[in-house]
Amino acid sequence: MQLQEVKMLANIDPNLFLHLFTPVIIFTAAFDMDCYIFRKSFWQVLVLAIPGFLMNCAFIGVLTYKINRYGWNWDTSMLFGIILSTTDPILSVASVKNIGLSKIVISIITAESLCNDATTSILFELYIDLVKKLHKEIATEIFVKLTLKFFASVIFGFLSSRVMLFWLKHIFNDAIVEVILSFSMAYIIFFLAEWVGMSGVISVGILGLLLDPVSFSPGTDILLYKFWSMMTFLAHIMIYLITGFVIAQKTFPHVNIHILFHISTVYLTINLARALVIFALSPFLSRLGYGFNWRWGAVIIWSGMRGTFTLNMALAIARTEGLDKQQWKDMVLLHTGTTALLTLMINSTTVKKLAVNLGLCDITPAKRMAMDNTVNRIKQMMTNKFLLLKLDKYLADANWAMAEEAIRIDYPYEVSKEVSQMTGTLRCPDCDHVISTERSPQQIADIMEETRMRLLNAQIASYQKQYNTGILNQEAAQTLISAAENYIDVQGKFMNIQEVKTYWESKGILVTIKNWLMDWSYNVKEEKSKPSRNKILKMCHHTVFMDEFESTSAVITLLNITPILFHFIPEISSEFPEQLKICNYYFLSLYIIEATLKASAMGRTYLYHHWNQFDLLIVIVGIIDVIVVNVLKQVNAPYYMLKIINVFRIFRLLRILRLLKIVIPKVISLLDKQINKQLTFRYDIAKGYVQGEEDISCLIEQIAGHERVYRDLKKIFDKNKQEAMKELGLMQREYPEIVTAVKTKQAVQTVLNTAFETLKFMESGGIVNKYEGRELHQMILLKQKQLETLPPMIAPPTAEDLLGNVMWLKNDKERIHFIQRKARIICYDYGDIICEEGELPRGIHLITSGVTKLFGSAPCYGVEKELYEQRHPTGLPYTDYLVTGAIIGELNCLTKQEMEYTVTCETAVQTCFISIEDLFESFDKFLEYPSLEYNIWLKLSLDVALKTFKENLPYEDWLYKMCGHLSNMYVLDVPNHTKHDIYDGTMEYVILVHGTVQDCQLLQLFCAPCILPKTCHQVQGTAATSKLFILRTIEPMKRKDTGKFSSICQIHTGARRQDNDSDDESDIASEPSPEFLTEDSAVSPIFEVLHSEISGLVVFLIMQVMLDVTKDVWSRPASTLATSKKLDNMYKMRQEGSGSPFTQPPANTIATKALQKSMGHSASIDEGRCQDDGSILPYPYLGGRGGELEVVLLCLAVAAVVFTSPRM
Repeated sequence: MQLQEVKMLANIDPNLFLHLFTPVIIFTAAFDMDCYIFRKSFWQVLVLAIPGFLMNCAFIGVLTYKINRYGWNWDTSMLFGIILSTTDPILSVASVKNIGLSKIVISIITAESLCNDATTSILFELYIDLVKKLHKEIATEIFVKLTLKFFASVIFGFLSSRVMLFWLKHIFNDAIVEVILSFSMAYIIFFLAEWVGMSGVISVGILGLLLDPVSFSPGTDILLYKFWSMMTFLAHIMIYLITGFVIAQKTFPHVNIHILFHISTVYLTINLARALVIFALSPFLSRLGYGFNWRWGAVIIWSGMRGTFTLNMALAIARTEGLDKQQWKDMVLLHTGTTALLTLMINSTTVKKLAVNLGLCDITPAKRMAMDNTVNRIKQMMTNKFLLLKLDKYLADANWAMAEEAIRIDYPYEVSKEVSQMTGTLRCPDCDHVISTERSPQQIADIMEETRMRLLNAQIASYQKQYNTGILNQEAAQTLISAAENYIDVQGKFMNIQEVKTYWESKGILVTIKNWLMDWSYNVKEEKSKPSRNKILKMCHHTVFMDEFESTSAVITLLNITPILFHFIPEISSEFPEQLKICNYYFLSLYIIEATLKASAMGRTYLYHHWNQFDLLIVIVGIIDVIVVNVLKQVNAPYYMLKIINVFRIFRLLRILRLLKIVIPKVISLLDKQINKQLTFRYDIAKGYVQGEEDISCLIEQIAGHERVYRDLKKIFDKNKQEAMKELGLMQREYPEIVTAVKTKQAVQTVLNTAFETLKFMESGGIVNKYEGRELHQMILLKQKQLETLPPMIAPPTAEDLLGNVMWLKNDKERIHFIQRKARIICYDYGDIICEEGELPRGIHLITSGVTKLFGSAPCYGVEKELYEQRHPTGLPYTDYLVTGAIIGELNCLTKQEMEYTVTCETAVQTCFISIEDLFESFDKFLEYPSLEYNIWLKLSLDVALKTFKENLPYEDWLYKMCGHLSNMYVLDVPNHTKHDIYDGTMEYVILVHGTVQDCQLLQLFCAPCILPKTCHQVQGTAATSKLFILRTIEPMKRKDTGKFSSICQIHTGARRQDNDSDDESDIASEPSPEFLTEDSAVSPIFEVLHSEISGLVVFLIMQVMLDVTKDVWSRPASTLATSKKLDNMYKMRQEGSGSPFTQPPANTIATKALQKSMGHSASIDEGRCQDDGSILPYPYLGGRGGELEVVLLCLAVAAVVFTSPRM
């Protein structure tokens, strides 16, 4: 007994079946294709899709006609051939997509399936019509149908993609709406195309091909891919489910034992026919696109899965009225369904093994090396993580041996490293093939090419990341991604800024049109009209140059249009000739009055203006028109002379052009906006390219895998980056307003991205709930949307603004005012030298406009030049470009070292110069913590630390992490021959940003810049100036009870807490004030009494310690005194502005350290001071063994603090 629902499904309308699932299959396949590969392989795909498809149909049709036992005629056999010749674009590549097969082969298979699906649907429809004999004028109707199906469908698909892109631009970060829009547009375009007689398959295919993930909002791509994958999966399930019901309902009565032989014959026939077609077309395919070989041909032959379209057409045949013999319709459906099933069961399961056996998925030596580098990198990170976890007190008793065994990662390609000590070779355990470790030139070339490909893919990933973070706009990201894809197939070729420029360089049409319009409207001679002393002429001058006068002139011109047009309408002109003539006289009189007023007001300068010349021409032509018309009518001129009247009537149309006076300024404004967009697009591309080069520079060493390849690639990318930086600087010089606007938007976008990341972190940690997070998310989105309202041009900052933006001035008005008084503006011409390599620094230069070039030795970061070049060999001289806002000479002024590079002007340059004497005067003036000198060191350390993090740990978002740790960073000074403890539990990272230090335990030397390993716990300075950048762990600080009563009301509690926090706020890396220095308004009067007593006691104890220490110092041997004198000299050098600059030690309790000294401890004084909770707050190290002078100085500082403090 059959179910009624099954019968209903078996009788489904084939058109409904086709329209229900086809758009999903076509759009998914087209959207997933690489557009660049499709463009390059287009002719190969076209050869396979049209001639190949027709040959395939012919082969199958002929073989079916010759060998079938059902008595099918020629028409039936050809229809059967058309049905079985089409392939499924999704199923054909499903088995070979993720096995390492070339993207080119996969794209060719997908594109061929899409194109022959379109060809199949068109040819099938035409053939059905011919069999039914529906056409009367066959040639004409076929031509019209083919034109609509092919050419009109392509145009319609292209226009639809433009409409959808325009629509997507006006949807702001709403992933659900964008996904629904893509789904709706696919079906709407398919239905519209089919309804008007075009091909819905081609239109939807073009739509999907012209869209990419960058076309949608950042972050939408994952949801988009998941949605369309799900829809494709459901479509295939429903197609095969419904087809199974139909086959079971209609064809089972015809099934017998002999049918199995016919099914096998049909299956072998379709594979044989496809093989013959590929073999016949291979000479043409090998000369087109990417070329062709027999291995590719074998995979293409065997990957031809029959699916959606095959089953659609079989169902259409079974349900088509007007075709004879229902039995052959059912047999076509049976053979089609079983053939599709056999291709899925046999071809789909064996094509992967075929590709592997043919060597199309072989791993090249370069890929093996890249995999080896990746595995080694993962192992290194895992080892480092294990070392850190062993320090965790909660994991101390874990079974580390078992854990290490559980996470061990082996090399996936099974090449054992049996290294021969004699020959230096590797031996493969499978084939016992010996591989020499000495790289031949060909192997190095292969490694270079493989690395180039991976770096280009990394570039594309960088551009996509920049788009997802909002740094790149959609058009710039698509352009850069397309440019990078174009270089993938060009062997040995890298992107450079000169070739990237070809993507933004316009032909200058808009600029030419704008200049011509401005020249016509505004370009006049230098002589300008002056108001006459005559009262009447002066009144005329005032009247003519009023805006109302021009508006009245435009209104008169608009009113004149109607009678001019009536002259060309015979019915009106013959009925109202006198009225039209009077109108002509009236308007001509007004034009004459206007010209007379302007000429009277402007005098001889009237003719200098182009518009005035045009007005005068209209007046002269109008007077001639009146004279000629009246004369010819009085003398009864012949007919051909009357034609002259019509000619002059045509000349009256020139009066309409007077409206261009109003239109042209609007056009110029629109052109300005479009030109500004082009310039913004140009800067976006250049900035995105530079950022991509910086991102890749951090990955070269990890991807290259060979020292020589690394050095060569490093040279190429450094050179490309330098040229791109120069181009950016030149753009900023030429278009400062546009560049300032772009930088402002990027700065705001970057800050908003940080806000997004912070909100995401707080939501994941449960700090805010979903409702609160949604509210904050909407608020940030609103700010992001308001970015579009920012003006396209912003005035560049002045020198005063740039000084106020300098990081180490901290927006301190007093410091900014002092620097402004000392600074002076210096202007340089192109080619001038600002400073030369090897000379002592004269001061710092803040670039206020222009582009400068740095050329010379690479910065050594306080390391001896020979040692630095040994650690960081490079074949290229150091070159960099600095633009507005950059500072030259900060580090050299701090260390008083010679300049390491020569700075020349690439354009006219203006700088704000601060002499070194004034700079050190400001150091001495602003000593309060954090001092001005410390702030400069902090700024330089931040730059070096961020660069070091990106180079050593490029897979983490360090910009966001540094924002989170900004209040937990400080700079530590490690003078020469002094020791300091690091990684004491309060430090997350320690970066050596300047100088050199030595591990006191392993005696390993570290050179800046580098991240000190966490296994190092004490270092000793080995350079004149060594600086450590400390990234402190984020831990909640315990607050001392202030004695204030808590409030029941949370509002007042929050307000009171905010007031307390505002008193304790400090700048970056500043030390918190000592606890006994904080003011407490709630202290009772008894503490006032205790204050004086405790102060006297503390002073007595301090003086006693000082006397004991002094006696001990003078009783020491001469060597100890020499050490103290040496330390004293170091402080004198600091006061004189030379030597190693020290940061100010905070006033603090030092009793513990003095006690250690008095007990004769040989260890160096520990950093920090104790808080109430026992934690240590670090401050700069001040001495080693024999450093009693430091103790005395610190005791004096404590005494001064006690005396100046109003209360304890």
